[in-house]
Amino acid sequence: MTSVSGLRRFRLVPSMVLATMFMTACATVPPKPPIHISKGDDRVDPKPVDPTPTPTPTPTPSPDDEIDVIVDEKAKYVTPSYMEGRDVKRIAVLLPFSHSSKSVRTQASGILAAIEMALFDFQDQNILLLPKDTGGDARKTITVTEQALAEGADIIIGPLFSENVRSAAIVAHREEVPLVSFSNDLSVAGDDIYLMSFQPEEEVSRIVDWTIRQGIDRFAFIAPDNEYSRRVETALRFEVTRRSGIVLGSEFFSENNPAPVDEVSRLTGQIKTALAYGSDKVAIMMPDRGVRLLGVAPLFPYYGIESRKLQYIGTSRWEDPSIWKEPSLNGAVFATTSPEDTKNFNAAFTSVYGRGPTSLASLGYDAASLVMKVIADGQIHKFEFMNKDGILGANGLYRFRSDGSVERGLAILGIQQGGLVMIDESPITFQPSIN
Repeated sequence: MTSVSGLRRFRLVPSMVLATMFMTACATVPPKPPIHISKGDDRVDPKPVDPTPTPTPTPTPSPDDEIDVIVDEKAKYVTPSYMEGRDVKRIAVLLPFSHSSKSVRTQASGILAAIEMALFDFQDQNILLLPKDTGGDARKTITVTEQALAEGADIIIGPLFSENVRSAAIVAHREEVPLVSFSNDLSVAGDDIYLMSFQPEEEVSRIVDWTIRQGIDRFAFIAPDNEYSRRVETALRFEVTRRSGIVLGSEFFSENNPAPVDEVSRLTGQIKTALAYGSDKVAIMMPDRGVRLLGVAPLFPYYGIESRKLQYIGTSRWEDPSIWKEPSLNGAVFATTSPEDTKNFNAAFTSVYGRGPTSLASLGYDAASLVMKVIADGQIHKFEFMNKDGILGANGLYRFRSDGSVERGLAILGIQQGGLVMIDESPITFQPSIN
C-alpha cells in the first residue's frame, strides 16, 4: 500500500462514510480499533435494516459534522483515520440486511455478528470489514460489489443466495477477487467461488459410508417432492453406486400428503423382495422432519416389515426433538455436525452477545476465520483455500475441494429412548485424497 506521505486527506460527512464504507444502520465507522472480546468491552449487536426506511434529506455538511478519513492517492481506497499508515486488508461482507423477509434479515444480522466476533478473536488490527447490503436483489448485488471493490476489498464474504452469488461473481471475477459464499447451490461454486455452507450431499456421503460399513448395502428412499429431497436422492444414488451398493427404489409424495400409503406400499414390495433374496437389512433414507416424517416412519412396520430388518437413515433435518419419541425411529441414525462443536460455538456467541446465534451464524465465523488467515500475509493463493489436512472450525473439520464445494467431517447421531446418542464421532483428520 502507498506510504503515509503519499496519502491525501478527505473530509466526508458521516452519511457519506456510511454509504461508501459500511451498510446503513448495520455498522458504523468504529471510533477505535476492535477490542478482543476477552477484555469485556461492551459490544453493540447489529440490528436488521428496516426494508422500507423513511427517506430523509441529506444534511448540509458543516465542519463540526465531518469525519477524518484517509484516501490512498493511487487506489482511492477509503481508510478510517485510526488505520492511517497500516497495511490495511479489506474484507467485503455482502448480505441481505434489508431483505423483505424478517427471517432472512435475522440470518444476515447473525452472520455479520459472528464475523465481527471472529475479527475480535483473530486480533489483526489491520483488517477492515466493509459490510454491504445486497437486499437479496441480483441487480443491487452487482452495484454493492462494485462499490466494495472500488473501496479496496481484497476478498468477499457472501452473498447468501445463489442468484446473488452469480451477480457478485460477474464483478469479482473481473478483478480476480475470490468469494466465500453461504449459498448451498453447487452450480455456483468453482472459479474462485467457495461455498461455506451445509450441503446435503456431504451428509448423504457420510451416512451412506457408515451404513455400508455396518454391512448394509441395500437402500431405499422416500421423501416429499421438493428440491431438497431431489438433491438428497441424487446424492444417495451416487454414493451408494460408487460403493457397490444398490438403491432398490425411490418414492416422492406430495408435500401436502400426511400419509403417503401408496408410495410406502410400492416401496415395501421392493424391500420385501430384497429381504427374501438374502439381504439381512435394508436402509431407508427419509430426509424429512416433523409431522410428515412421523406419518411415514410407522407405515413400513404396518405393511409387514419387521423393524429389525430396517435401518432408518436421515440428514441433519432430524435435529428435531419433536420426532425423537416416535417408537419406529428408535435406532434411526443421521449425519450432522458434532454436537460438541455446536455447543461450544453457541456458548461463545451467547457470552459475547447475550443471546443465541442464528442457524447460519457459525458459517459466518468460519468464513471470516478462514479469510483472515488467507489474507494475513497480504497475498491470496488458491492453495490456501484447499488445505489438504483440513481446518478445524466452529462446525468441526472442513476443507474445500478444487470445485469450490466444501468437504466436512461429520458425526453420526442416533435416536434412542426419546433423545440423541453419539454413534460415530466426527473425524479430526481427513483422508489424504481430495477431489
